Parts: sequence; structure tokens; C-alpha cells
Amino acid sequence: MTDTARVTATLAEPVAAVRDLRNDYRQESYDHIPGTVVRGALAAARIRHYGPPKQDDATFLEIFEGDGTFGPLHSHNSLPVPLSVKVHKYRPGATCTQLWWDTATGVNADTCPKCGQKLEFSKGDPTGQVQRSQRTHVALDEEGVAVDGSLYRQNSIAAGNVFAGWLSGPAVRALTIDGAPVDTLIFGGKQSVQGRAEIAVDFTAEPEPVKVDGDTVILYLAAPGVFVDAFGLPSDEPDLCELSGVLGVKALKVTRKRVRWTTVGGWHQASGLPKSTERAVRAGSVYQIRCAEAPAEDARRVLMVRGVGLRRREGFGALYLPQEPFTRHRWKGLLAPMRGDWKTFQTQLPLLRARVAELRDGIRDDAPYQERLEADDRYATALRELLSITEPRLVSDLLDDLEAGK
Repeated sequence: MTDTARVTATLAEPVAAVRDLRNDYRQESYDHIPGTVVRGALAAARIRHYGPPKQDDATFLEIFEGDGTFGPLHSHNSLPVPLSVKVHKYRPGATCTQLWWDTATGVNADTCPKCGQKLEFSKGDPTGQVQRSQRTHVALDEEGVAVDGSLYRQNSIAAGNVFAGWLSGPAVRALTIDGAPVDTLIFGGKQSVQGRAEIAVDFTAEPEPVKVDGDTVILYLAAPGVFVDAFGLPSDEPDLCELSGVLGVKALKVTRKRVRWTTVGGWHQASGLPKSTERAVRAGSVYQIRCAEAPAEDARRVLMVRGVGLRRREGFGALYLPQEPFTRHRWKGLLAPMRGDWKTFQTQLPLLRARVAELRDGIRDDAPYQERLEADDRYATALRELLSITEPRLVSDLLDDLEAGK
């Protein structure tokens, strides 16, 4: 595929992609980089280099207003748990060997066979926990003086997080300026120490195809989907004619779906005006669509990066393949080599315990472990796995297991 590109963003500074504007002092942000933010950052980079586009700039319009797709950038932790998946109603037990039961693939249960806990359908929450950074700001007037009563707290995505996603079609041209790949972007508006990310672009990467079961394709939404029916009214199903055109076979019917409604809007930075608010199905929604025959693999790869529905250039309708997170039981197996070097583990244990408190505060500092990570042995491999976990409670539990020799 020549009109796709894989983009990986490593946050050098906290990023505030603001969502759900509130009337109190708190300002929340997304736990990923939405497609509309990616599109805005690339447009801003192009404008900084070439200057503002003219109204009849055909190249700029084709890239940013054409049929290309600016997909959202996600990490494994920020992707939604599919609505078709059953999960534990409460916290899984330490011996549970399965966390997800995806009914869209024919896997179903009412209770966990290990702990006996009741299962319930996912609500589309993130798969894991993304590291956050909280800062308190004060609004300034035109003279740079603090405005009374304008103190607010911003909950941003912490520096160090890594996100990845896809661009396709004419949008891919936004990733090069004067023939050179973009290597730095500023997400979510620029403040003095916020928004900068280091960018790596892979123009040769090949996307995975959407999942297929016989003649049925299974679509998992990584972003809200904006769909309309034949009369232009909001719909909770994608257009079968659109899918038929992309897949190269006739899409006959949506046989099953798990969806939840939401609303989407946004802010048009260039005009300083809000975008229209529309009804949409939320990220994590799942569709099973029967086709006249099984679509070709190449067509399913195209659909994966193209997405479905309206406003795809803003990242809506993006697709993904969900991956079940590791269970505590499986993590214990991966970390077992750390017990083989008990002396080193005991030496590092106070640091690792302190790391749990740091993770709760949104701090992730791997520097104290760099010397040990440079060793080419099983302990270093296991330690690297442990440091990749960002959920404080899971890290604490695993340290308890390692210390107890479980």
C-alpha cells in the first residue's frame, strides 16, 4: 500500500487535547491524540514553513479537506475495550487466566471459570491507564496580569507517552515538508512547555486487515463514528454501500452490533468558531457485517486505515484490532526471572515500591534502572517488562507476588 503511513509520536512535553469543556476550574483532556488534533498539528507545521495558504491553494485543500484520513494516535492502554467484550464486574482475581470474552468472535460466558465472578459487557472504557500530568494555571489579561477568579487545573497526557496511528490517502502528503519527513509536531496548541512531540514516520508499514469470520467482517471503532441514513439523519450503523465500495464485495447486512450513543463536536482553530455538534456512536462500538463473500485481504487492509462514516479526515470512524491485556497470572510468568537474581531484586525493591507512588502522581522515571537494563540477561528483560506497566495497583500487586515468591 503506497498511500498509507504509520505515525509514532513520543511526547517530549505534556499534551492537553481538551475534551468536555466544563464550567468549573478543572480542564480534562483525552487519553490519546484525536485525529482532529493530528490534522491541526500537521496543518500548523505546514503553515509555519510555507506561510498561510491562499483561498485557492489546491494542494492544501486536497491534503486537509480532501478524502484523506487523519487517524487518532493511540497506545495499547488508551484503546477502548470493545462493547462486545464481557469483563469482570469487579477486579479480577490473582489466578484468573482470562480477562476478556469477546462475543463478536463467539466467545461467551456468564461467570469467570477461575474466580466465579459475574461478567458484564464493557462500557467502552480505555484498556489500561495512560500516564497523566496535572498542572495549575491562571488566565492572564492582555497586559499579562493574572485575572481574578481564573485559576484552573489542567489534566494533561504526561511526557514520555508513546502513541501511534495511521494516515491514508492525500493526508499522507502532510507528513513531508520540502521532501523531508516531519520530525516534530506541536499538539493541542502551544504553551511555553507543553505540546511538543517527536515524530517517526514509516511509509512502508503495512496495516493489519480488519477481522473476518467466514463471510462476516467485524469492525471495532477506535474513535466515534458519524453515520447517517438515506435521509441524512443520524444512524447507529455504517453505510453498506460505502463498505461494499471499499471491500470490493457486496455488504449485505449488519447482523449484530454493540453500540452506545455519544455526541461529538470540536473547535475550528483557524476560524475561532465551534464545529457543529453531531450524534455519533462512541469508540468501542462493534459491528458484524455479512458480505456476499469473504473480502480480499488487501481490501480489508484498506478499510482498516481508511475507516468508515463521515468526518474521517478528523479521525472519526477509525478502526482497530483489539488486544486482550495480560492477566496478573501471565505477568507473573514474564517477571519470574527477577526472582532468579534475588539479591538484585531485594536491592531494587525500595526503588520499585517508590515507583508505585510516582505512577499514582503521573511520574514515570526509568533512569534509576538504566544501568541494570543495559545487561543482556533474563533479569533485565523481566525488569523492562515490569517498567512498561503504568497501572500503579498492578505494579504493587506484582511486587507483592515477587516478594512472596509466588
